[in-house]
Amino acid sequence: MENQAVTVQIFGRTLKFNCPVEEVDALTNAAKDLDARLIKLREKSPQIGSDQLIMTAALNLSYELTKEKEKSDEFANRLKMLQQLLDSALNINSSSDLM
Repeated sequence: MENQAVTVQIFGRTLKFNCPVEEVDALTNAAKDLDARLIKLREKSPQIGSDQLIMTAALNLSYELTKEKEKSDEFANRLKMLQQLLDSALNINSSSDLM
């Protein structure tokens, strides 16, 4: 996999990363999203220090990711139950065909 050097601006800071070429757009978009979140937090709470704002943004992102994982797990469980139901229905039909 080929890497590319990527420079992003987040919260007034210039950061450089090596990133797989096919992930550059995703990294750039993630940096823009994080920057926008930090700016919004700064506007809401100008008295809070940068470290606390960064931790708050990280916690918010982690919370959102956790909620999405829970939804994904729930969806996977529902699919599994549906697959079992379909398997049972097919086995019942196969059994009745033999008689």
